[in-house]
Amino acid sequence: MSLAKQFGLGFFVVLFLVFIGTLWVNVNNTRDFIQQQLASHAQDTATSLGLSITPYVGDEANLPIIESMTNVIFDRGYYQSIQLTDADNDVVMVKNNPDEIYPVPSWFMNMFEINAPVATTNLNTGWQIAGSLEVISNPGFGYEQLWRNTVDTFWVVFIIFVLAMIFVWGMVRAITMPLLSVVSQVDAISNRKFGEVKQIPTTPELKAFVNSVNSMSFKLSEMFTQISEQSEKYRQFAYSDSLTKVGNRRAFELAFKQMLTDPEEHSQGVLIIMRCSSLAQVNNGYGGEVADNYVVRVSEAAKFTCSKSFPNFNMYRLNGADFALVIEDCSRQKCTALAEELATVFLGLEKSEYEQGTAHIGAAEFHCGDDFKACLEKVDSALAIANTVSNRWQLASNLAVSQGNEAWREKIQKLIALGTSDFVCQSIVSPSGDVAYQEWFARLPNKSVSDSLPMAQLIPASVRLDYAEKLDQMIVSQALVKMQNSTGLVGINVSRLSILAPEFQAWLLATLPQHSQSCTKLVLEIPERALVNDMNQLAGFVKKLKTFGVKITVERFGAQLAGITHLRDISPDFLKLDGRFVRNIHCEPDNQLFVQSLVSIAHGLNIKIIAEMVESLEESIWLKGVGIDYQQGYFIGAPRPSVD
Repeated sequence: MSLAKQFGLGFFVVLFLVFIGTLWVNVNNTRDFIQQQLASHAQDTATSLGLSITPYVGDEANLPIIESMTNVIFDRGYYQSIQLTDADNDVVMVKNNPDEIYPVPSWFMNMFEINAPVATTNLNTGWQIAGSLEVISNPGFGYEQLWRNTVDTFWVVFIIFVLAMIFVWGMVRAITMPLLSVVSQVDAISNRKFGEVKQIPTTPELKAFVNSVNSMSFKLSEMFTQISEQSEKYRQFAYSDSLTKVGNRRAFELAFKQMLTDPEEHSQGVLIIMRCSSLAQVNNGYGGEVADNYVVRVSEAAKFTCSKSFPNFNMYRLNGADFALVIEDCSRQKCTALAEELATVFLGLEKSEYEQGTAHIGAAEFHCGDDFKACLEKVDSALAIANTVSNRWQLASNLAVSQGNEAWREKIQKLIALGTSDFVCQSIVSPSGDVAYQEWFARLPNKSVSDSLPMAQLIPASVRLDYAEKLDQMIVSQALVKMQNSTGLVGINVSRLSILAPEFQAWLLATLPQHSQSCTKLVLEIPERALVNDMNQLAGFVKKLKTFGVKITVERFGAQLAGITHLRDISPDFLKLDGRFVRNIHCEPDNQLFVQSLVSIAHGLNIKIIAEMVESLEESIWLKGVGIDYQQGYFIGAPRPSVD
């Protein structure tokens, strides 16, 4: 029982006992007073009437006079009986009022019985007793008076009782509300949400208590922020260029190799290299400061130009003069337009000291599965040609498109209309062998051959042709149906475009109640890139998902130079470390430093860490030693068909 209920119940019992006791004492005292009044009334009547009829007692001829004098008093109805006896105790006259039904509840008369007293007086003639007169008052009038007094007293005491309860409720609320706010804040602190109690009580003891908790929350928030900022500094130091603040060559190699080797998430795109052609001459002729300004101008111009057409792109500085742009799901036409625009922008930056021009541009398309060195060689070849042509850019043209847009459109439309999907699953396992959940990968049938469609081509095609949301709806629907037979948790990937689309969010929130058995088994994997968009809207959506029992995993974490600051907003259940940081982690000191700091932060937020793409024993041992909770990859277990 809560403290408020205990206080309220305790005060209620005390006030109720006071209420009943006050009412009982008042009624009993009033009854005793009424009985005393009845006794006094009867005795006064007996005395006065006795004196009046004494001269007439003893003579039967005077009996009519006695009766007349008695009737004058008795007919008023205040007496139950009047009896006159002579000296020999023979009854001379008796008057009785019949029993009446009084406007008083019978239970009340039984509970508070009024015993009408008997008043007697002797009638003396000289020195001899001529008889006696006995008078008994009528208790009915006493009951009526007692009942009216009881009702009036009840309402007065009841009103006081209600007012007292309202006062007690206010007092209990004034005590317990700050305590409940503190308890709520302490729970939030345990989840690393460092807010403060806004309503400060006026009671000195409670005020000091609440202020102490607020002070503790503020200091813990500062401490956690410092840890997060330190982790960001580690990552920037290891993976960012200090001059231009873009990723360095190491970050480029990790990210680009991941794109080329991960068929589930990454597919095709464009790699562009921009070379500051005159950097060597500027550095030698004008000094390092002018050269740095030159590099920064090229970097800022390139970022601004790309951001106008491509909201999600990655830029890296490979060495002193070279920058790399990696743009996923970019068509040849868009790449050509971007290269022309970049060349025009760089031409506008030219100065007399830029003897070789501001920059030259080489570009090439890439697909998942391409060789890393081969891709760089294609871009280098295109860059070499760009140095010899007037427009200063060149696109490598030796890559054929395997499927035209129309063909892909037809395939995707048929897949959505068919509405069926198979899945393969891969377990996510702890060092002790416990399975956190199984990640399901969709396999869509290819009618032209007996195999499944290549997801590395299907996913970018669906994005390019605006079918990503409908395709995700179909896959999630099939998964919700099939996971009813699953005994454990099931993880499903959803694209960034879908998870941020209001239409998809509304569809998912409307679909989940139809699959109540599957909701508590679903682990929704959200890309980290979704965290850098509308965070408030995404946090609200995630909160609604959790009301259905859905668990959340943020996958590909670490791929963006953002995200740690947003973890508290969505409070995911799992954090899946991007595979680029896992590959050869046992011999990569920079990656080790970042992973160690990330594990510390995630565990501080009560978030479990998953390392994906674990491919060797050495990687697995190192990850286990640093505190990674779960591992996933071919070394742990290859994907296998899911059970229908």
